[in-house]
This record gives sequence, structure tokens and C-alpha cells, in this order.
Amino acid sequence: MENQSFDVVVVGRGPVGLFLACELRLAGLSVLVVERRTSAPHAEGVAETRAFVMHSRTLEIFAFRGLLDKFIQEGVKSDWWHYGVLDTRLDYSVFGDETKQNYVLLVPQYRTEEILLRYAEELGVVVVTGIRIESVEPFPESAMVHGVSVSSDGSTGGTPFKARGKFVVGADGVRSTVRKSAGIAFPGSPATHTGMTGEATLGVPMPNPYIVHNSSGLIIGAQLMIPSGRARLGVFTPSRAHVSESTPVTLEDFNQALKEVAGIDYKLSNPCMLRRFHNEARCAEVYRKHGRIFLVGDAAHQHLPAGGQGLNLGLQEAFNLGWKLAAVIRGYGPDSLLDTYEAERRPIALDVVENTTAQSLLFFVSTRPEWAIRKAMNKMLQVPEANRALAEQISCLGVSYPKPLDMIIPSGWEPLPEAVAGKRALDVKFSLGNGEEKYLSEFTRTGKWVQIRFIEKLRGEPPTPAFDGMTEMVDVRDILEGVASLYRCGYREILIRPDCYLGFGRR
Repeated sequence: MENQSFDVVVVGRGPVGLFLACELRLAGLSVLVVERRTSAPHAEGVAETRAFVMHSRTLEIFAFRGLLDKFIQEGVKSDWWHYGVLDTRLDYSVFGDETKQNYVLLVPQYRTEEILLRYAEELGVVVVTGIRIESVEPFPESAMVHGVSVSSDGSTGGTPFKARGKFVVGADGVRSTVRKSAGIAFPGSPATHTGMTGEATLGVPMPNPYIVHNSSGLIIGAQLMIPSGRARLGVFTPSRAHVSESTPVTLEDFNQALKEVAGIDYKLSNPCMLRRFHNEARCAEVYRKHGRIFLVGDAAHQHLPAGGQGLNLGLQEAFNLGWKLAAVIRGYGPDSLLDTYEAERRPIALDVVENTTAQSLLFFVSTRPEWAIRKAMNKMLQVPEANRALAEQISCLGVSYPKPLDMIIPSGWEPLPEAVAGKRALDVKFSLGNGEEKYLSEFTRTGKWVQIRFIEKLRGEPPTPAFDGMTEMVDVRDILEGVASLYRCGYREILIRPDCYLGFGRR
């Protein structure tokens, strides 16, 4: 491996790193994924659930790549979610025909990793495990990762490792070696409260899902039918609110905290990865450094795990970055396109950091004024418009990229009108020129641009792909199902970005 070079080296084999690698391979790039862990995603001693919440936009993304059914088979649907564990829930069903994914899907992380790992292997991604990356060295035209082999118990094996990529992406978590090695600042605010989380076997039945919030504290529990039979549990009590994150969590203290809040002894046993969580909030100062090094996922941001937004934020960053790296490496996009990754995605990360910080006040209530704020927020969420606004934020269905990518606009095309520019593509059903009926998602699985040509507006000119070799051409007679108005904006052709947002129009 030492003398091998790749188009992109991805550090980290979690869901975000794997999904990015898959996006890059769809574009025909050579990709290496380097992972410290030697074990498979489902291994003894590793929590099975971890990041298990998938929101609507992430589910749309998987539908556009033909992967959604695999996750649905492993998950549990819910048409509601919570904001700050308030009693008034967020109603995802209100999105109606705007999306077929108007729900939350709960999928254990180990299954997400297994699905994406299998997909990556099918696409030809090279995955190397048991390597701890220690530094990244940038060069004018590439970057080199340096590391060392590790054994199954995590100890250093001593065998040097290095690999070169035209670009290196750190998907290596909140303690990212890539971020630190690149010298990227990670500003933010320290934790003010801590709680406890982990997996354990219940000795007494518990409702599923389970949320208890009272003056004694907070419990959030979920049972996802994982092989070990454990439940995923989180608990906060005011008396333990300021225990240091580094203080070990014992099963006895965890069980006692549950009993204090719920008034029930759940007789926990068989624990796995008991640890403390907190509301430390940070965001990388930049997402790109030295021209060749990028951050994605938790390597770029840290926040309270409120509402399961972190996994979704990272997957959507990978979806944004992948096609842009491919465009530059394959030569049909300028280097400046890569700067739009940070421009489009970092504000969204800052928004998640901000809203989870706000939710931490609702999570960790202990004083009368804080309980009064919760009561007021509960009332506010009973207003349909307010409920929908927060549901759009948490689900990421409200994300758009209105600033046109002028540096990559094809000849003869132009930015779309402000009302639709950069909106997410909706998976409508088309009547095609050949008489077939198909959904948009049947044309997006290859990761190319999708060029929709409205037959009644064409003037007999031959089809001309916007990007040679990277465009799916779709001749459309009519839109049979879904929100047609998004596409009926006065253009004879609409160009959809590889990450399934509206790109450009041609009159």
C-alpha cells in the first residue's frame, strides 16, 4: 500500500466515510478508506445502536441512490420526532406529497455500516483496517497520510503505513487526527452539563420508545431489536449534571439514575459502552485546508446528540462533497467548485450546533425558570406553522443552496429563478417520451447530473448533454405525481445536480 496512490483517501470507515467513498466510486474515482478499528461493524464490545436516527432528507438521499429499501428492512418508522424532548412532538406527516419520506427511520448504526460497507465493496472501494493515521502531509498536487498498524486490542503494532491521494478527507470523528494534523481550529464552547448513555439488557419491561422527563431528570430509551437484545438508554439527573466526561460510568450508578427518574428498578445487566454525553459545541473554522485536505461529519462539528442530527448532517456533507471532488478530478469542474462545499455546508453545521445548544436548555432543566421555558415551548409547538418550521429544520427538508454555482454552469444554461434556485429535487413521477412512467429516483442512482427535457417545449433540437459522460438525459411528457410546480418554471430543460438539488435551466 505504501507506494500506491488514489484519487481520494478517506480516513474513517464510519457511515459518513463509507458513503463518501461510495459517491466517489460512482463517479469512477479510485478511493481508499483507512480505518483504525480492526473489527467488523457488528463486534462484541461495540454498541450496536450508536447513531441510529435517520431523518427525511437523508432517507430521500438513500432513495435517490437506490439504497432506501435496504435501510427500511432494518429500521422502525415514526411519523413524529421530538425537539428538546418536549411533550408536543414534531409532526412529520404534514409534509404530505412533498416527500414520500415523511417520517423518521430508526436503524442501528452497525447495520448502517454493514449496508454501506457492502455497497462500497460492490463499487470497488479499497478498505484497509487496523491502521491508525497519525498525520497528513500536504503537497501542491496531493496529500500523504502517515500511520502505523494497530492490533485487535488497539495497541500499536509498529508497522509504518502511508498512502497518497490527490485529496484526503477526514471522516475520523470528533477527535479527528486529520483536523488536528492540518491545523484546523475547532472553536466553540465547553460543556455545561453531562448525562449518561449506553446499552444494557433490561431486567424489567420498558415501553418502547420511552421518554420520561420530570423534576428528577430525563430518560430516553429505545429498543431496536438488535442481536444482543440490549436497549439503548440515555439518562440525565441534576445531581450528576456536572460530573466530568472522563469519569467512568458504572452500571450501578446508571441503574440508580434510571430509578431516581422513573421510580422503577430496571435491573440492568450486560452493559456495553457506558459513557457520558455532554453539550460541548464546536465547529471547524474551515472545511478545507492546504487545498488538498477536507473534513466531513463529526470531524467538522461537535454538539449535543439532540434529535439524532449528527449522522444526518455528516451524510449530507458527504453527498455534497463527493460529486464536487469528482468534477474537479475528472476535469469538468474548476478547483473553485471545491470552495462551495464549505460555503454551502458549514452554515448548516453552525445551525445544527446552534439548535442543539438551544435544545440542551430543554434537556437539562432543573430550575423553575427553565421549566417555564419548556412549558412555553410546548405551547408554541402546538401552533402548526411553528411545528412545521422546526420539523423542516430537524428533518433537513428545509435545506437549499440558492447561490448558483457560476463556476460550473454549462454553456447555454442559466441560474434558475430565485423561487426555485437550489431547492431540493422532489421525487416526482414522470410520463416519459417513450410512454413509460418512472420516478426521478430511477435516474439518479448513478450519481450523474440529471437533465430533464420537457418535450412540448423543445423545438426539434437534438439532445445535448450538459456534461459529457456525466449526464442522464430524461425526455418528459408530463409530471403525473408529486409537486409539479417545482419543475414548471418556464424552462424547456432543467438540470439537477448530482446531489439532487436543482441546478440550472435552459430556455
